[in-house]
Amino acid sequence: MVTAPIVLLIAVTTAPDGVALMKEAAAACTQTLPAGATAVVRQVSTPPAEAAIGADAEAMGAAATVVVTWRDPARLVSDVRVWVRAAADGQGGATTRTIVFSARDLPAERGRALGLVIGSILDEAWGPGTPPRPEATAIVASTDAEVPAPIGPLPGEAPPPPNWAIEASVITAVDRQFDFDDTIGGMIALRRTIRSHWAARAGLGLRVFDIDGADADARVTLAELGLVWSSEGFGRPGKVGVGARIDLVGAHETIRRYGGGDPRLAEMWTVGGDVLGQVGVGLSAGTSLLLSAGMEGVLSEARLVTPDEPTADLPADRLILELGVLSRF
Repeated sequence: MVTAPIVLLIAVTTAPDGVALMKEAAAACTQTLPAGATAVVRQVSTPPAEAAIGADAEAMGAAATVVVTWRDPARLVSDVRVWVRAAADGQGGATTRTIVFSARDLPAERGRALGLVIGSILDEAWGPGTPPRPEATAIVASTDAEVPAPIGPLPGEAPPPPNWAIEASVITAVDRQFDFDDTIGGMIALRRTIRSHWAARAGLGLRVFDIDGADADARVTLAELGLVWSSEGFGRPGKVGVGARIDLVGAHETIRRYGGGDPRLAEMWTVGGDVLGQVGVGLSAGTSLLLSAGMEGVLSEARLVTPDEPTADLPADRLILELGVLSRF
């Protein structure tokens, strides 16, 4: 077992809250290590070379060096690489772990989780440590003089988006029978973020159709339940992002004909699905312009057949175009 070791923690980030996060990691790490253990935190803007890491560790007599990097601007996915200096018996080496956080985790919680993972790796390498003591300390030093001290997001970097969002869209549909001006409708939907980039979605909508050449019109009431994926920049102010949506669709279709006397009616329930691509343009911190296009299909076609008159029907598949607004809260 190593006694009173020095651990060098290197955070590769230019985020203003990087020092605070790594200070939490250092405090949690030292609580798992032998009494008198010291964690020295450094913040750098680019990953250091292994030779430089080894030289720094040698200069300060560090028994282990830890390099923490993040894969995304929101710092939800972290790679932790731990180098342990060879002991007298020649044992040493490097260990890498990847940690995935939730967007709901606070920076302090992420820091403590990082520290516990680092401490666990070091315990495995050195053997179990002793109970924590007050003299276990964390020293914070920044090697990048340009890193600002206040805690907050990077300039131009938005905090994690709210978990809920509501969307309202105007819809038109095109198929083998209808033109753009034959169909109009609307949809309102609620989204709930379930993990980074992914949200569950539920919506209700209504469309009306003018069936050319059949002296009939139609109405479709829709209920949708599905998933939405969006890119990193989706919805950020002044940014353009992309996304995709897939839904299970339930529909009540009604066709009504008025010519030739009393109105005639055909109606049915059916189910289907849709797949749409999306483009989001950030208008403000919580609002985006939403453009969507894709295909929708149902299992059955509503059809109204009357003697001596053209058949009025709703095709089972159609191209969907949507223009709407997404608002987060």
